[in-house]
Amino acid sequence: MWAKFSLKIQLILIMTFLVIVIEASTLFIVERLYKQDREHLAIDQAKTLVKSLNNDLLKVIIASNADQFSDINYRLTGFENLDGLVVYDNDSKELYQYEQTEAIFMYHDQLVKNKIFFTQDNLYIKQDISADNYSFGHTILNMNLKQYQERQKRDLFIIFLIFPFALILSFFISLYLSKSYTKPFALLSHSISSYDPTKEEITPLKTQAKNEIKELFDGFNTMMKQIFTSSQQLIYQASHDELTGTFNRFYFEKELKKMLRSDSNLQYCMLNINIDNFKLINETLGYHAGDKLLKMIAHSYAQTLKDDSVFARVDGDHFVVLLSIKTKDELNELIEKSVQLLSDYRFVWEQKANSVSSSIGVVCFKANEYTLKELTKIGNSSLYTAKTLGKNTAYIYEKNDEITKRFDAEVQTASNIKEALAGEEGSRFELFAQAIVPLQEKSEKYSYEILIRMWDKEGNFIPPDSFLPTANRYQLMCDIDMYVLWTYLEKVSKDKKHLKNLHSVHINLDGASLNNPTFQKKIKEAIEYFDFPWEKLELEVTETSAIGNFSLANEFISWLKSVGIGLALDDFGTGMASFEYLKSLPFDIIKIDGSFIKDMHNDPMDKAVIKYIHEIATLKKQETVAEYVETQEDVDELTKIGITYGQGYFLGKPKPLKEWL
Repeated sequence: MWAKFSLKIQLILIMTFLVIVIEASTLFIVERLYKQDREHLAIDQAKTLVKSLNNDLLKVIIASNADQFSDINYRLTGFENLDGLVVYDNDSKELYQYEQTEAIFMYHDQLVKNKIFFTQDNLYIKQDISADNYSFGHTILNMNLKQYQERQKRDLFIIFLIFPFALILSFFISLYLSKSYTKPFALLSHSISSYDPTKEEITPLKTQAKNEIKELFDGFNTMMKQIFTSSQQLIYQASHDELTGTFNRFYFEKELKKMLRSDSNLQYCMLNINIDNFKLINETLGYHAGDKLLKMIAHSYAQTLKDDSVFARVDGDHFVVLLSIKTKDELNELIEKSVQLLSDYRFVWEQKANSVSSSIGVVCFKANEYTLKELTKIGNSSLYTAKTLGKNTAYIYEKNDEITKRFDAEVQTASNIKEALAGEEGSRFELFAQAIVPLQEKSEKYSYEILIRMWDKEGNFIPPDSFLPTANRYQLMCDIDMYVLWTYLEKVSKDKKHLKNLHSVHINLDGASLNNPTFQKKIKEAIEYFDFPWEKLELEVTETSAIGNFSLANEFISWLKSVGIGLALDDFGTGMASFEYLKSLPFDIIKIDGSFIKDMHNDPMDKAVIKYIHEIATLKKQETVAEYVETQEDVDELTKIGITYGQGYFLGKPKPLKEWL
């Protein structure tokens, strides 16, 4: 069919097609560029707005009053593109609203995480309100994008107007073109279809023509050069870490897959390198110092390693080296150099020298020996082992090593916890309760402490002392605390008879949960949702976790007290400054650690400590609970001293909560 057309018709069709392709490409690129430009302009305007109003917004946070609100309302009316604004303090409390804020509240949680969010017609952006590098709060703005969209539509309309004229011009040009001119177009079409952005260079098209053909070729070459440059930048960004310039996780995993799937018989080696106490460096010297240290370490390693090795930053202060080795001596030399590199390193920041060290986990492997997932897990295990052995240490992975087994077991336990929390009704968790018995006077009402028990997939019991330390290490305690609190309230809130006979319930908390915004929100939701006598709830916090957390959670603790919820200090006497904290922390109940109760009959010092705790608690009008009560002799002695309650196997073993209901 195509062969039946005359050369002129073919040329007209080709020219028309090329013009359409170029126009469509131009429209696409222009539209994308306009969109990016629109977003950048809107973001810049929002940042400029916040910067210009920073002092006024600070006043709103620090000392809100009607005059300030009126003044800032007046200033904000000058920003036509601003649809709405909300000011929050550091506790995410709303202090000020302007105009349309419904959408801001809708997207608030997403903006706290991502800071910037676009819809079709609006930009939502979170900006810190700060002074002297200290953040007092943040503001979320709703910026209208219609002004930018109108300009984009206007410019695109002009491009659309040009399009038919370009078609007409191509028609008349094709009428006068000779057969020899078809060759450049074929070359141009071939270059477009064969373009490969992964090539390291592009070959520009050349022509002897001095007319429009040359201009077309020059324009095409310029466009392809720009596309090639952008492609190379994207390829680089996709494979390199932005901060250090080293390879990133994506490139590392790609190279690791190549090694694992290769036909080579080479011995490969993977070094997982972690900076010791890097979090402390960030906290004490600041994140700028931490970033500077990472860049300097990356540069030092890059200068030391072999050219054919892969050095990547995969996460935070976690670096990885991949390379092939020929002998064990070569491996030992590499490990020694890697450890020595940082042990001799002195990081100078603000004219102060700071020592730096690393922990290195080493895994040797051959092609097809492991999967990527298996090798990654082994690498993390070896690094974990190195860290447990102390600073400035390297550990070479060995199968069936005891430390490796312990790490694997801990990872499995953490996985079990996550699965139990995510499962329907947390069916692998079960709540137990242990009686807390009054010693000074009999009561028909009962008190108990809520305990959590866990089973694995096969139904095997996992002791609390096996999974709770793991939960703490993997930062899962807050999730467990929320599960226990919510599940307990669901089970007992509808049992009015049980609640009537209940004197108090003690629920354990990790001290850090008191500072966790999610937990704070959850307990407030519980108070709204459940019909429960909150004055009967005692939240237990161990002495060691209370220290350092209570000072940061004063506002929330005051709120708990205001709604009637009590606080109990668990395991008292185990800390370094127990009696000082007993005097200063706002507890209603003091639970005396069982180690004192167990030995009080044989150790006069333990008995004296129990008496002293009781006397101080009495002065502060606090009740006391003695743990680890195992005999009638214990009960008699504690009753004589004046301890309010007892708890232990002699008074009642833990039993499932459902048996109490």
